[in-house]
Amino acid sequence: MPVQEAASGNLKIEGRLQSGIGRGAQFLGLEWVQKQLREKLGLAPFPGTLNLQVSPDACSAVYAQRGGFLKIDDPAAPGCPGYVKRVSLQCGGRSYRSAYLILPELTMYKDVLEIIAADNLREELNLKDGDKVQLEEIPER
Repeated sequence: MPVQEAASGNLKIEGRLQSGIGRGAQFLGLEWVQKQLREKLGLAPFPGTLNLQVSPDACSAVYAQRGGFLKIDDPAAPGCPGYVKRVSLQCGGRSYRSAYLILPELTMYKDVLEIIAADNLREELNLKDGDKVQLEEIPER
């Protein structure tokens, strides 16, 4: 499941859906995270992340590109930011175009990318663990 560039030159990755352990929900529950997502993106996120298992190399490659993502950080702890990039998701003929890849600076994962949205993505895309999901970067306007 390598990182690819779409014809547009944008990031494109395929992963398999897996259940998380609730850390994404904890992160999204932080007041500063909610405030910054609301102010910078107009987003009130669903309280949980969609976890896509990818290869460790793909995960590392995405993290290496985080400097081009929107940065969110806690003014009280500026050394521990998160990075956000708008993406679309496709699975089984269904798509969702208002999702965001979120990369916390500190993560326990070496092979998982986390996705957030205003909606419950599992329900919106009728997903279950093991489903293949394609993620593609949506260029900034």
